[in-house]
Amino acid sequence: MVNENGNDTDDKSNKNDSKESEIKEKSIFVKVSEETRDIIDKYKDEGVTISNFIQNSIKMYDEYNSMAPEVHGIITKYKEENESLVSFLEKAIKFYGEQKLLDRDLWVRARDEMKMMLIGKTTFNQLIAAAESPEDARHKPQKKNVAFDLILWYTGKPLQSLSPAEIINTIQKMWVVANYFYAIDVKQDNDEFFLLFKHRQDRRFSKYWLGYFIRLFSSEALPFKCIVEGQAFDETLSMNIKVAYEK
Repeated sequence: MVNENGNDTDDKSNKNDSKESEIKEKSIFVKVSEETRDIIDKYKDEGVTISNFIQNSIKMYDEYNSMAPEVHGIITKYKEENESLVSFLEKAIKFYGEQKLLDRDLWVRARDEMKMMLIGKTTFNQLIAAAESPEDARHKPQKKNVAFDLILWYTGKPLQSLSPAEIINTIQKMWVVANYFYAIDVKQDNDEFFLLFKHRQDRRFSKYWLGYFIRLFSSEALPFKCIVEGQAFDETLSMNIKVAYEK
């Protein structure tokens, strides 16, 4: 196309586009550190060009920052302070692979969809005994309390070195994983803890576990003395645990 001055406008437009593109390309290249230069030299012999580096790096940067906010929240919460991002992602991927190999996803589905529970032999026998006992005769199975065994297994620490918060956080984690409760809410105010256990069973279930945990937090084996109160309802049980003093 020719304008009124006799110039080819398409040719002029192409030259402008070419010049603009050249300026953009030049502006990308910046001075890099020796460390970055060493990395570039490391892969240059494999045929990786500067252009490849820039394109792949920008794409990776964009993909990482485009992840959902909750994913970034998980990274921020669990990545150690001096740990590199790649090191954290390596551990996360390995953990994911291990869970897949163990069919943990199948267990999670069975728990959520079929309401199945993860019950050990001793606890199973306790629940059977409780179910066969009269309404007010739950004290026998409650005495055979295996909570300490599970807490020691999970924390990997001696009981005498565990704080009240560590014990309560373990219960919050493991009793939900086992699907005895679908949620356990914990609120702390200094040396006082309020626990709300939520389930889909009945009041008898609540009474059983209330007695179970009252015995646990009243045990002489604990390194601290607690004042424990609680109430059992149809699908919840609440507990107040106040740490009186350390033994």
